[in-house]
Amino acid sequence: MGLMPLSQVPEGARVWVNCLPLHPDLQRRLLAMGVRPGVEIQVLRRGHPGGLLHLASGVTEFMLRGAQAADLQVSLLPPG
Repeated sequence: MGLMPLSQVPEGARVWVNCLPLHPDLQRRLLAMGVRPGVEIQVLRRGHPGGLLHLASGVTEFMLRGAQAADLQVSLLPPG
């Protein structure tokens, strides 16, 4: 499957991070949590359209705004 923004990933799906957003503050925040290209993320919950996404990477859970997630490019992983 091709690249897509994290903001479009359905609830429950797992993805690989392909590239981080260009915004330096958001890059630093994600890198501090261990989120970098090649890392798996799962979308645990989605808020209203354009709202917050509740995400997990390993044992770390975090939230991203929809606009921030739109700048994070990912690839869907097969279910299972």
